[in-house]
Amino acid sequence: MRKVALVINVDKPMAVTTGEKILQRLEAQGTAVLLHPAAAGCLGRPELAIPDGSGWGEAELTIVLGGDGTLIRAVQRVAPYGVPVLGINTGHLGFLTALEGGDALAELDRILAGDYLLEERLMLEATVVREGQALATMPALNDAVISKGPRARMVHLEVTVGGTQVARYPADGVIVATPTGSTAYSLSAGGPIVEPTVDCLMITPICPHTMSARSIVVGADVAVAIRVVASPGEVGLSADGSDPFPLVPGDVVRVARAPYTARLVRLPGYCFYDVLRQKLAGT
Repeated sequence: MRKVALVINVDKPMAVTTGEKILQRLEAQGTAVLLHPAAAGCLGRPELAIPDGSGWGEAELTIVLGGDGTLIRAVQRVAPYGVPVLGINTGHLGFLTALEGGDALAELDRILAGDYLLEERLMLEATVVREGQALATMPALNDAVISKGPRARMVHLEVTVGGTQVARYPADGVIVATPTGSTAYSLSAGGPIVEPTVDCLMITPICPHTMSARSIVVGADVAVAIRVVASPGEVGLSADGSDPFPLVPGDVVRVARAPYTARLVRLPGYCFYDVLRQKLAGT
């Protein structure tokens, strides 16, 4: 590979030490390296910092050292350019990563030689519409969440699918998740686990104040809209755990498939159900 981007969670010592070794390995074989700005500063290589804008799209591969949160943020950056992402877990769960930190150097040459698979993961975009005007669009690999603030009582949210109202929830909020996000916040809220290859979205209420509320699974190309009917306090939209965009009664959040996918690097023999058992069942 001619050029590789390297993203490191500088708050994790193992990520920094492993990242430094990977940088040395890549440069020794003549590969140009782009460093996430935080990593460039930490490793004392400011000249390798990724430039703003299209700089993220110049690499043939992005290597991420950290946990799932670090990987998700990197995916949001590079997915629009079609750049594959290799996740190396130096965090706690590492559900989305392909390698554990201790295995990274042993497997790196194999991956750089092209001995890997690419797994396409559906991403979504959530757009805030107020009085007919689109105010913000937020991409997500896991989920878009409309939820109350810390001082608010429950909010009233109306959910429509394909233009038809399907539910009205008095609740703490609503999650719209991708299959990738089915094992994240949606799972904690009682949503189903969905294999990543299934082409769908999940709509799951958070702490609904009704006995009849259930998760709804819809096709990925069906229009989903959530309207804030009423809220006695703060309510906002968050994508993959981002800082919330404030919403007001009458706002509509439209959720749709993104025009690009996340491309995750997998080693041959990868099986979602093995990961599911190991990471969530603890066996």
